[in-house]
This record gives sequence, structure tokens and C-alpha cells, in this order.
Amino acid sequence: MDIIGMAIGAAGLTLLSMFAWMLVLSLRKKRLEEERKEREIAYRKAIEKHRKKEHEERLVKAENGHVPTILFLAKEAERTNIREALHWYGKAAALDNVTGMYGIVRISAKMSDDMVLKEQAKYWKTCIAAMEGNLEKKYQMGQALYSGRGVAQDVVKALEVITEAAERGHVESMLFLGDWFRSQENSAPDPKLSLQWYKRAAAMKSNPGRMKYGLNFLQGVGAAVDFKRGIYWLERAAEKGHTEAMYQAGEAWIDQGPHGNALAYIWLFMAAQLGHVKSRRSRDQVALTIGVDTVVGLQALSKPMLRKLRENKVNKHALIRALNRLYKRDIPLYESSPLTEQDELMQGGEQVVADAQQVEDILEETNQESTNSNQEQEQEDKSKLDFSNTSMDKPNPS
Repeated sequence: MDIIGMAIGAAGLTLLSMFAWMLVLSLRKKRLEEERKEREIAYRKAIEKHRKKEHEERLVKAENGHVPTILFLAKEAERTNIREALHWYGKAAALDNVTGMYGIVRISAKMSDDMVLKEQAKYWKTCIAAMEGNLEKKYQMGQALYSGRGVAQDVVKALEVITEAAERGHVESMLFLGDWFRSQENSAPDPKLSLQWYKRAAAMKSNPGRMKYGLNFLQGVGAAVDFKRGIYWLERAAEKGHTEAMYQAGEAWIDQGPHGNALAYIWLFMAAQLGHVKSRRSRDQVALTIGVDTVVGLQALSKPMLRKLRENKVNKHALIRALNRLYKRDIPLYESSPLTEQDELMQGGEQVVADAQQVEDILEETNQESTNSNQEQEQEDKSKLDFSNTSMDKPNPS
């Protein structure tokens, strides 16, 4: 019995030992699991803290204008937050980054109902073309910045963009700058710069540039008043068919010397015939000062010139020379490029001969038209005084 009891006691002790060992193992495993979970939580917190710190650093870099970081944030936000993505793409685009511009355009295509975004996308499309070297789009970009169309208004940047286009030979940009530097909206106008930009536009054979360059001389903007030089540039644009220049030339000639009103009527008459509305009223007012007979003669004189203008066959300086000859005036003939301002007669060769021949043709045609007009007028006067026709005294058969 003692042996059995001892065996049972030994077995129980063994079982108890095994139970204790299993309990210890279980507790150790539980402790290890808890430690593992704590390490994972600590790791996740460390990772999250690192990510948060990294994100904050990126935000700081992005806000300070670091373009790669801005684009990274935009791309990340595009997955979850379109408005935030637009913010970052807009920031990149504002720093002249083409990828940012494309990002706004791409997102706007997905949000076609947003009219504000649509207008912004239109602006950035223009900017993309401008960045690729399109000078007309660069000018349009500057205009949008100036007026705040599709983008926040920025006059300083607008002028920078337009000046860049002008420096690269874009005539509309030159004209804009010429207008700006004499504008009342400009807090720091510079008349000399206005004259300079009009001068460059005139050198590019721009008729509006020629006209505005001439007006500056007539008005004494950026230079002393110079009537002859101003008239030259107005008539230079006018003989190329620019009706506003014709109108301005006509207005400038009114009451200028013995033949001023006649010259004014010629330019105003031709401008009106070519559809310039304002010229009609001025033409009729000038007509009241010179009389009907003179008006008829001037119209006859103008018709050959008008015909050449309509056919776009006026050689350089042909009308100016013709009017110089007809009215014995001394308007100088400056070179077509105002940058040198040398007398055009320094040129030689066949072109000068052809131009001179056209002047003679115009003068001959004007003389013929005037003769025909006088003959028609005489015939009309005689018919009014002819009483030999008694047909009017016969009774009406009806």
C-alpha cells in the first residue's frame, strides 16, 4: 500500500509540477504577447509621429515654394481630396510650373460644372501655350492677369509678361505698353516710354502703331509737339487703308493753314467711304466751311486715291507725295522704320522709280476726275439755264 501511495503521490506531484510549468509557460507567453503588442503600438506611434513630422516638414517646404514637394502633395491629395489637390497644383502653377498647370486643367475636366474652375482652366491653358513660346498667348496671359480674368489680378506680373512678349517682337504687346505708359490708370506714367513702344510698333509696319506714334507727336506726348512728323505717321498708316488713321489725319488738318480743311475733307471723305462712321459727321462739318463747289472738286480728286486704297495698290508714300504735290506742302518723307528717321529719298533703285510713277498716275487720274467733274457741273448748269426745250409746256397726254 505504501508503494502504491508513494506512486500516487509521485504521479500527483508530477502532474502538479507539469501544471505549474504549463501555467508559468502560459504566463510567460501572455507577457511576451503583451510586450510584442506594446512594441507594435510604440512602433506605430513612432511611425505616425515620423510621418506627421515629415508631412509638417513637407508643408513648410511647399509653403516656401519648393516645387517638387508641392507636386508631391498635390498628387497625394488628388487621391482623396480634390480641393486640396487643386490648392497645391494652383500653387505650383503660380510658380510657372507646367505640371501644375496641367494638373488644374486635368481636374477641371472632371469638374465641368464648376464655372469658376472652368475659367481658371482656360487661363492656365493659355499659360501652357505661352510657356511653349506662343507670343499671342503670352499677350493674352498678360491681359488676363491685368483684368483678373480666371486668375487673381496682378498688374505687376501682367506688365512683366506683356513686356516679355513685346521684347520678342509681339506688336499688340508693344501697343498695349504704349497705351499703358500714357494712361491715366498708370500711377507712374512715362510718356517717353509710350513714344518708344509706339516707335517700335511702327518699325514693325503696324498701322495702329504708326497712327499712335503720330498722335504722340501731335499731342506732345513723350516729345515736343511736331505737327509735320505727327501728320506723316498718321498719313503713313492712312495710305495703307487704316480708316481710324484717316479719321485722325482729317481731324488734325482741320483749320491748319490755307489748304488744311481741303486736306481734312479728303481724308475724312475717304474714311467715310470705307465705312468709318465717325468720319461722316466730321466730313459733313468740314464741308460746311468750304462750300459745295469745293466739296464736289475734292470728291473728284479723292476718287482715284480711294480706288487705289480699295484695291490695296498704294505704294509706299504714294498718297503723301501726291498730296504734297497737289497742295505744295512740305511734309517730310521719313523712312518706314522710325528708328533711323532718315529721309526716304536716300533709297534708290527700281522701287523709288515705281513709287514715283504711281504718284504721277494718281495725279493724272485726279486731274482727269476733276476735269470730268467740272464738265458735268457745267453741263448741269447749262441745262438749268436752257429754255429752248419747250416740252415742259406741252399738255400732259394723260
